[in-house]
Parts: sequence; structure tokens; C-alpha cells
Amino acid sequence: MNKSKMEFCNFTFNPVTGCLHGCEYCYARKQARRFSGDVRLNKGSEQLQKDENGLYILENAFRNQVTGKVIPDPVGFEPIMHKYRLAMPAQKKKPANIFVCSLADLFGTWVPDSWIEEVFKACDAAPWHNYLFMTKYPQRYELMSSTLQLPRSRNFWYGTTVTRCSDLDRIVYLPRKQHNQFINIEPLLEEIDISEIDFMDWIIIGAETGNRRGKVKPKREWIESIVRTARASGIPIFMNHSEELEEAWGMDLIQELPAGLIRPEDKPIPHCRECDYHKATERHYDSVKGTMMMNHICEHGKALQRVPGRYVRTSPPWCPLRSE
Repeated sequence: MNKSKMEFCNFTFNPVTGCLHGCEYCYARKQARRFSGDVRLNKGSEQLQKDENGLYILENAFRNQVTGKVIPDPVGFEPIMHKYRLAMPAQKKKPANIFVCSLADLFGTWVPDSWIEEVFKACDAAPWHNYLFMTKYPQRYELMSSTLQLPRSRNFWYGTTVTRCSDLDRIVYLPRKQHNQFINIEPLLEEIDISEIDFMDWIIIGAETGNRRGKVKPKREWIESIVRTARASGIPIFMNHSEELEEAWGMDLIQELPAGLIRPEDKPIPHCRECDYHKATERHYDSVKGTMMMNHICEHGKALQRVPGRYVRTSPPWCPLRSE
């Protein structure tokens, strides 16, 4: 995972990269081209596999066959699953807000259900984080929700991108019942009427960046309209920092997070050895392993649970203090 430059999240997690949208303001495509190397040469490598749909899969990080250096995007901006990245959220022990697939559209029509399910499982394996998903195909949310494939975890946030009035029909597909939902109005390209979204949990506003920076500058009245509607419905707003947005709104950008995304800056995962509920038994001889051993027990609650040795310095996934 990489540290995020987006102020509302701490990290980006990209087990799937690449997209077929072809958006003219896409920063991810430009980044992929920069770190792809010789795509034609890469595609002939045995390191790449293909699934039954002809989509690329990487079991391990792709390396240049001459220099040994890692090539992050060996097939450019074509969709690809990086399986070796799936364990990354669980390796981060401090709770964080994580933007999932910032370099892809995980819910695009070309993405197999199996890929989405693998990403969900990776997120479920580290429930102390918050996960933000974003798509231009929220119809996939509705479809997966109807078949109970869309997790209802309180730390999962589902969003869609709205840049023009013509995109507003996407909002009706956001999952409403028992799901967190938000819209990302970035880049804001024209005045948008959001009067019908009082059910929303969060709104993000931003201007064009990257190679189209400044082509369409948001007007203050556009932003005021969104803020006024959000305030009437009690919806928190987050304005992404940019010169264009500051020029329209001023230096005092509104940067609010919904309660579920507010994370104490210095609240690490409790470590078993530092926890009041941890108890270590006396050292004893293990005849199977042929060595002296010590068992670690968690006394939280009525039922005592043994803590595997590998978790003693981090705390196991089932630790009840993770959610407190």
C-alpha cells in the first residue's frame, strides 16, 4: 500500500489496477504509463497469467528480467489483478482510512465477481481499517446488494463519482439499507442540483487536477449550492485541497469527515503483552516441539481464548478491543 495524498484517507490499496473508462481527466492512466516499462515485451513474460476472461493476473510482483527491478504496471492501464498485494491491509496494524483501487474501477463491467470477492476478503481480514470504494458503475453495487454479495460491514463505504448533472442518475444505484454511502463530486464541471440526496452519508468536492488542471474552474455559486443542500440535510462535506477550489471558495475549505471515518491519530492496535486481559502461563516443556514453551491466554469476557504466539506482539484479528 502507498501513503495517500488525499487528505480524507491514509493509504491507497490497489490489488486491481487498470480501467476501460477512458476518462479524459484520468490521472491513473498517466501514472500507469509512467511505470509500465515496455508493455509489449512485458506481455510475453511467463510472470503474467491470464484468467478465463483473458484478463491478466500476477501472483508475484512483476520484475524486469534484466535489472530485477519491480515494474508496478507491466501491462500499462489494462485491467490486472495483483494477488500478492491482497495481504497488505492486514500488515498495517494501526487503524487507517484506506481508499481501495484508486488506480482502477473495481466495479467496472469488465471486472469478474471473483476479483471483487477476493478484495472484499482481504479487507475483511483487517477489520480495524475503514475501506472506501468508488465507482462509475454503481449499478454493480445494486446487483451485488440484491444477491447479498455486497458486505454490510460498518467500516465499508461505497461511493460513486458525479461530475455533471448527467451523472446524477448514478446516485439511485447506491446501496441505501445498512450500507455507508457517499458521492465524490470531483472534478466539479458544472452546477449540480443535489436536492434529492438527503439520504447521503458524505459528500466530497474537488476541482480538476493533473493534465487538465484549470481547464474548468468551479464557480463559487456551484459550491455554495452543494453546501447549502448538504447543510440542510446534515451531510458532512469534504473539500479536496487545490488552488482552483481555494480560488473559488477561499482558504477556509470545509473538510469534514463522517463520524465513522474519524480515526484517533495515535491509537494503535492493542498489543497482547501490554493488555490487562493478557495472561501468560508458566513455562513448560513441549515434548512434541522439544523445547520450553509458554502459553498466552486472553481473559476478556467469560470464555478464555488462547492467543497464538505470532499474535502476542500485535493482538489477534478477533481481539475485542479492536472495535472499541
